[in-house]
Amino acid sequence: MDDFVSIFGKSVREMGSSPILLMAGLAVGVLSLPVLAGYGKFDEITKSIAVNYSQLVLPLLIMPFITGGALGYAVEVRNKGTSSMATFMDTAMKNYVKMVMAGVISFAVFYFLITGVALLLLTGVAASPFMGSILGFLALGLAFLCLLSIEFYDICIVADGSGAIASFKNSIEFVKRNLPAAAGFFIIAVVLKALVQLPISFGLAGAMMANESYMALVGANASMNVTEALSLAPVTLGMGALLTVAVFQILIQGFVFSFLALFKAELYLALKNRKKITDFDYDFSADNVV
Repeated sequence: MDDFVSIFGKSVREMGSSPILLMAGLAVGVLSLPVLAGYGKFDEITKSIAVNYSQLVLPLLIMPFITGGALGYAVEVRNKGTSSMATFMDTAMKNYVKMVMAGVISFAVFYFLITGVALLLLTGVAASPFMGSILGFLALGLAFLCLLSIEFYDICIVADGSGAIASFKNSIEFVKRNLPAAAGFFIIAVVLKALVQLPISFGLAGAMMANESYMALVGANASMNVTEALSLAPVTLGMGALLTVAVFQILIQGFVFSFLALFKAELYLALKNRKKITDFDYDFSADNVV
């Protein structure tokens, strides 16, 4: 636990000497803005293009390049105390193909798990609420373990030069050997990534409070849940509100992305290189018995 906390603290301090990572994080924030089109007053074609870009182009073709460069930069910061844009670009280009291939596999696993969890929940609820709850917890637990097991595939590619397929095997092995620390990182990563969505959550909440039609609808039917109310009276944000949300989302994304890159590289290399008692090779037969 002490190692985990110290690695966390070191990663926070390293952010001050990693301006390239912060810039990369801010760039990710800017590139992620099209997803906000779904909350604005745009036509359906624009929203459809934005959704396809945000769900396919950005994660599968753009993020592998940025993530590969960021992790390469973070590895050098960990090893040498500093890094450069040259390292970022070299690592990004060197690992791009493998990162894309592995990213597609990770993407498929994620959506397979999401679909599986949804089907199990529907099956359980159809049988009984109790069975639905049990299956829901089991499905979420399984999904958590599966996603945790492959969480470190990208750093395996960058730090170890693993192939696209081998990176998943190496990630699983790393998690098995360092389960508490790996789980701690994964939970922190999920929480921090959720923080990136706070600006749009607050923006929608404010829009709901200011939307007289929505408030009247909810007041007239108190038993209506939020999803039903939104489907009947969709809440959208004006351009000014969207710009405000965008600015805060970019800033939060910048810090979250840069910190997680440093934290993942620091944690992976520190734990991977840490010798355990069983890791030492000692030939007892060579000792002379007196």
